Amino acid sequence: MRVRSLVCRCAVILLAATAAVWPAGPAAAASLPLERCYDVAAPQHADDRTWSAPGNVHTTWPTPVGMLDRDVFRVTAMGKVRIDHWGTQKSVAGEPPRAGDGWPAPDAPRYALIAKVTSGSMLVLSTGLFYGSGRWFPIGADSGCMLYYNAGTASRLVFSFNDPNLGDNGGGASVWVRQWWGEL
Repeated sequence: MRVRSLVCRCAVILLAATAAVWPAGPAAAASLPLERCYDVAAPQHADDRTWSAPGNVHTTWPTPVGMLDRDVFRVTAMGKVRIDHWGTQKSVAGEPPRAGDGWPAPDAPRYALIAKVTSGSMLVLSTGLFYGSGRWFPIGADSGCMLYYNAGTASRLVFSFNDPNLGDNGGGASVWVRQWWGEL
């Protein structure tokens, strides 16, 4: 009996020691960039400070690191855009209802901050839609997590406002972009 008890204790100790030093499985490996975005984990790149996206022009994100296939982005912004010469102001979050035909991003709120990629496509998880090259997608005050796909040409992220007439606009957004790299 004593031998059996001793063997069992040794087996338990051996199993515990093996579990402690055995390499971790895939579940414990580094999480995917989309998971890191959802968990609000530290990104591999974040703008040092907010930068300005004026309400009357298209503004290219001044990234120092570029955009690669399967990178994940989250954009937050604050501010107001003036939408006419009389001083009417709207939040960068935009306003309901959805803009509709004749607006740069028909499925986004009117006057909201919007963006597009110059090549590839962006999957905007908040809408569940893919937006191809040159197609405007909603950003607003918080884009949520967005997954970028690109099979080739270098791309840029361009910001604007969902207004069919930028010429009479003013104000704009203070923008902050965070980026989780698809390849570590």
